Amino acid sequence: MPPRIKLALIDAHALIHRAYHALPPMSTSAGVPTQAVYGFTAMLLKVLTTIKPTHVVAAFDVKGPTFRHHAFADYKAHRPAAADDLVVQFDLVRQLVQAFNIPIIEKQGFEADDIIGTLARGLPPTIKKIIVTGDMDALQLVNESTSVLTLKRGATDTVMYNPAAVRERFGFAPTLLPDYKGLRGDPSDNIPGVTGIGEKTAQTLVSQWGRLEEIYQHFDELSPGVRSKLEAGRTMAWQSRELATIRCDLELDFSLPAAQLSDYDVRAVEKLFVQLEFRSFLQRLPHSTRTTQPRTLFAKAAADAPTITMPDHYHLVVEEKEQEKLRATLSRQAIIAFDTETDRLGARQYPIVGMSFAARERGKLQAWYVPVTPVSVAAWRDLLENPRVGKAGHNLKYDYKVLRQSGIRLAPIVFDSMLASYVLHPDARQHNLDWLAAQELQHRTIPITDLIGQGKNQKNVSAVPLTDLATYAAEDAEVAWRLYEVFSPQIKEQGLGRVFTELELPLIAVLAEMELAGVKLDSMVLKTMGKKVQARLTALRKKIWRAAGEEFNVNSTQQLRRILYEKLLIPTERVTRTQTGHSTAAAELEKLRALHPIIALLEEYRELAKLHNTYIETLPKLVDKKTQRLYTSFNQAVAATGRLSSSDPNLQNIPARTELGQEIRAAFVAEAGYQLVKADYSQLELRLAAHISQDEKMLEAFRAGQDIHSATAAWVYGIPLTQVTARARREAKTLNFGVLYGMGAKKFAQTSGLSLEQARSFIERYKEQYRGITRLITETVAAAQQLGYVETAMGRRRYLPEINAQSPMLRAQAERMAFNFPIQGTAADILKQAMITLSAVIERQYPTVRMVLTVHDELVSEVPADIVAQFAPEMQRIMERVVTLDVPLLVDVAVGNNWRDTKLFAP
Repeated sequence: MPPRIKLALIDAHALIHRAYHALPPMSTSAGVPTQAVYGFTAMLLKVLTTIKPTHVVAAFDVKGPTFRHHAFADYKAHRPAAADDLVVQFDLVRQLVQAFNIPIIEKQGFEADDIIGTLARGLPPTIKKIIVTGDMDALQLVNESTSVLTLKRGATDTVMYNPAAVRERFGFAPTLLPDYKGLRGDPSDNIPGVTGIGEKTAQTLVSQWGRLEEIYQHFDELSPGVRSKLEAGRTMAWQSRELATIRCDLELDFSLPAAQLSDYDVRAVEKLFVQLEFRSFLQRLPHSTRTTQPRTLFAKAAADAPTITMPDHYHLVVEEKEQEKLRATLSRQAIIAFDTETDRLGARQYPIVGMSFAARERGKLQAWYVPVTPVSVAAWRDLLENPRVGKAGHNLKYDYKVLRQSGIRLAPIVFDSMLASYVLHPDARQHNLDWLAAQELQHRTIPITDLIGQGKNQKNVSAVPLTDLATYAAEDAEVAWRLYEVFSPQIKEQGLGRVFTELELPLIAVLAEMELAGVKLDSMVLKTMGKKVQARLTALRKKIWRAAGEEFNVNSTQQLRRILYEKLLIPTERVTRTQTGHSTAAAELEKLRALHPIIALLEEYRELAKLHNTYIETLPKLVDKKTQRLYTSFNQAVAATGRLSSSDPNLQNIPARTELGQEIRAAFVAEAGYQLVKADYSQLELRLAAHISQDEKMLEAFRAGQDIHSATAAWVYGIPLTQVTARARREAKTLNFGVLYGMGAKKFAQTSGLSLEQARSFIERYKEQYRGITRLITETVAAAQQLGYVETAMGRRRYLPEINAQSPMLRAQAERMAFNFPIQGTAADILKQAMITLSAVIERQYPTVRMVLTVHDELVSEVPADIVAQFAPEMQRIMERVVTLDVPLLVDVAVGNNWRDTKLFAP
């Protein structure tokens, strides 16, 4: 028997809108908005790889009124016009669908639902149909041959509905959903329904009686209240049902053979993914029968049975004599590309199993793979530490850490393609090797999963056949070399040489040593704290229940929405509405803080729960059992401002100014016989603002050693410095940072507790007092509009393609980035320079000292107790003198046995 046809019917507009609202704003490095396309693509690939349809068709809405608008003028009337950054993404989705060779069907005067309904009902029941949508209206089409795959939450969390699932959810058959909408209405489409009949009543009536005709036939059996509502809304009930009913009788130009999926141009899709910077999707493409373009440089038989062929310019070097010859060859090179392979991912935990190299030998690019062990790699020490042979690679911090386990220090590092990509394109979402190979070299690399598998069946790298591993590893080295040839000229042309060679490259070894050092954690401190927090969460839950008048799941968005907006009737005029109802996100609750006491309780509960789940409960599980130390990763190529971030775990988001945040810091301790020395730049960004803007009053305050926040409060309020209150100082502090980073009056009012008029007045007075800051902001934005980028003092750039965008939202966002980047970015550069300088001094003079943490403008070192008095002032001196400003650069140094209980160092 021929295989059964499985047709996926994609409701493109519904998925695009859902993705746009479900995902945070995203854009390419060129400024093209992409979050809707990204979400649509993620859902499409999920359907193609999990549902595995044989045929696919995409239905789109057509601009203009539909028959429903003609029948009811207010249909969807409350919906605002699509935002500019959404409109441009519809064409991108069309390009994507066409690249997959998926037919697009649309019809003037009708919606995508009607096209899908016509196909679902018109095609024979022997064809299995799966409707893919973000719109629950399609559930009325469900039957034995038609299912609906719809979004549960987010952009890809799905649920599949068959007839039984629809009955379980609503209590009646799918065909009765229009009748249900006729009574209840549909706020998302502005379908009114019967006034006063809500979801539960409508569900009960339809479950008991069925269609509207039967419900009205049993009119006398209903309660007086329901009868009166149904009588008053009789006409609107029928009209609402008509509006909610999907048409299934359109005349469409549709050919089933044209919808067959297997034949599409993989290369065209890959090219579009590269253009959109969707690196993670490249490895998820389904197999195509079209073979005009190879997917990699290496032959592949099929997606489920990859065969790797080693190119002629790749060499597997196993014998010791051959390795000796290779070392001699590579020692004559000025620069070599280098990469390591470990048994599993983890430079500190797993042993090295091999190394790959690439270089131009007699003008021809060659690549080699050498199997080694943690012991035999010692024979390569002279080459790997040879100061005359520069080392290039990709994410060399990983390789540096691998070699350190065998006592080898990789040097000199002269190029890293990950960091090169980062300084060239700081706003790009990814800089990994596979992505850069596709984007810059139009080359698709061998996925590691082709070698080791996925999930529970994943095997160690050492179990991979040697020739396959050699080809995979040699490719990495070759790609790194080719990226070196691509990026090096670009870095020079764009004037990024200083930030790349003097900051980012030297920082690799500094961060690697910090990651290998780790920081000691006292898990018992967190265990004790966890009991207190659990008790506090329980108490808060009870207070929230009392404020709500009932018990409910505080962590459930759906239940919380019902409590806040339906039971407590908290006004929703200022609250953002999502696909599922009014939002309960933190930013939305902040708007409601003054309207009901439950809001403050919810905010405290959420903050406690977040800290408990993220740190108090989690950190002890991540501690190395042998060393009792916690090992994080410091990321250079993430934040567009140049700031470092940390991950696995993220130690940079532990709040510094809350009581609980300080308690968590108490768990970070020094080893016996050591102390923690903490050095923190004092108001670094504001000092930089004074220096860059040359604002006279700000310069004067810093030079006089005044507290800048108190000085600001005195000027803004027009009072003597001695009369500044704690509250006035807090408001001034909010202003000092807020104005620099684009805070408007509305946000300032919410943050400070002032009225909107007071906030506006404060900001105007601030700008009048600090005219240099105001001038700096204006001039920086103007320069960015002309040049298309802004720079730090060291030449780090951030490109702002949206700075001249037509969309006011995108333009305003770019303007905020424009005037805060030179300050934030320069602050990040100063800290990096301080880390590099301090690390060099530690290596020369204090070999027993370890830098263990960096958080924003703060560095923490673990120092033997007997040399703290010598090291602490040296650390302070280095950090204060790393750069010269027109205001004093001050560093506060504190010493203690844990990160919390440090006291200012007094020589």
